[in-house]
Order: sequence, then C-alpha cells, then structure tokens
Amino acid sequence: MKEKYYEFLNILMTRHIPVRNLHFYLAFLIEFLFTSVVLIVSIFTKNQMQNLSIFLIHVTIVHMVIILLAFLLFQKFSASKLLQSVPTTSYLFLHFEFLFLSSIFFGEQYLSIFFLFIGLSFAFQVVNFFYQISIVSKVKQMPDNEHKKNLLHLPVLIVTITSAAIVVITRLFMLSGIYIIIGLVGMSISWNSFFILGYTQVFTGWRKKNTNNFIYRGKIK
Repeated sequence: MKEKYYEFLNILMTRHIPVRNLHFYLAFLIEFLFTSVVLIVSIFTKNQMQNLSIFLIHVTIVHMVIILLAFLLFQKFSASKLLQSVPTTSYLFLHFEFLFLSSIFFGEQYLSIFFLFIGLSFAFQVVNFFYQISIVSKVKQMPDNEHKKNLLHLPVLIVTITSAAIVVITRLFMLSGIYIIIGLVGMSISWNSFFILGYTQVFTGWRKKNTNNFIYRGKIK
C-alpha cells in the first residue's frame, strides 16, 4: 500500500516546489478573508448564530496570529519541518472552521451537524485514498499525463461538480439556502484532498522511493 501511494504521488507531483514565504502570505490572506466572511455573518445574525460566529472569529484571529508567528520563525529556521508544514496545516484547519461555520446555519443541532460534516470529510478522504492506490497501477501505463491526473482525481471531480450543480440549481429555482450550504460543504470536502497534498512539499521521502514499473519524475524505470 505504501509503495502504491508513492507511485501515486510521483505521477501526480512531477515538480517539487519548496515551502516559501509566499505560502505563508497566501495562508494568512485566505484566513483573513474567511474571518471577514464570518464577521459579516455575525453582523446579520442574532442570538445563538451570532454568538457562535463571534466565537469562530476569536478562533480565526488566534489562527492568524499563529500563522504570523510561524512566518517570523520561518525566517530564522526555514529548514524546520514543523514550520514548513504550517501553511498546509492552516488550510486543513480552515476546512474545519468552514465546516463549523456551515453547521451553525442548521440551528440548535449545529454540533451534531458539525460532527456529521467531519465524519463525511474523513470518510471521503478514506474512499478517495483507496480509490487512488487501487487504480494507480493501471493509470501509470497511460501516455497522457493530464488524463492520468483526471482519473486519479475522479472522486474529487465528481463531488465538486455535483456540489456546484446543487448550488446553481438552488439559485435558479430559488430553493432553500440550506442547499447552498450543503453544496459549499461538498466542495470544501472534495478540495481538502488537494490541501493534504501540500504536505508533499515538506516531507519528500516519497520521491526517493522506487518500485517495479515505477514512474519517477515522469520517466518509466
């Protein structure tokens, strides 16, 4: 299983891009934009929703402070794997922040919905992982790299397109806004697969592995 996952990574990640200051800038900017969205929600809601959104704002502020401190430390200790992993970890934490924000629109049962979203997110990553390692042996024989990547990301593409369709249909037919929330949650869950791949910038041991019929840096060994 480990070897198959290394094969998958070497097909998908043909370039190695080290963690740079830009990755911290983007992580901070995206978290700032998300905080702005939560602030708007807190302004236009009342009672429990407002209290929960204000709580989430406090969490996002702490999150931004951690990114800033990690960035400053990164200037001195750029070789630290822990610091290099901060941008990717930030995106993953943002995913859970978004799931929490989405859950508060479901009223009193927000906590149950939040854990349901987490469970669905975890389940999707597990299904996606086993799909990728089960198909990689067939995919690596294909000549077209883009076709390979599309097949490896097929579950992600299906969930993303389905979720986007739910959002569009909801807007066209003026359905309940809850369906928009569900669609956005679906897209967040599917995109989380790309965020996880950010750790390949930090932990590069998979690039040194070699197995039979193994594609390494775009070449068949």
